[in-house]
Amino acid sequence: WLVQAEAPPHQLSKFKSLLASGGLSVADVAFYFVHWLTDLGGAEGTPLSGAEKFVVKFPHAVLNSFIRSFPVVQQLATLTETELMERFLVEWWPDAHGPTPSGPEAV
Repeated sequence: WLVQAEAPPHQLSKFKSLLASGGLSVADVAFYFVHWLTDLGGAEGTPLSGAEKFVVKFPHAVLNSFIRSFPVVQQLATLTETELMERFLVEWWPDAHGPTPSGPEAV
């Protein structure tokens, strides 16, 4: 969801509270996302064809963006949910759109 910028930063609150309480480490957050990725890849069992869902049916740009977001999500240990989302949007702002919006009109 971070890659598509569809959800509010609040969606990261459970991770943030677990990190703050010591009940979760940064490595655990990374493991969760890798587990989610492998779960998605195995959603359609095709033992003879391997990871067919990723190779044929899943948009490579979305998969690459998801994997690239792992280091960003790990910053949740030191940033608030909103700071993380803002940093993500600024870092991933496409060059084709021009400079990152700033000032009172910026989101």
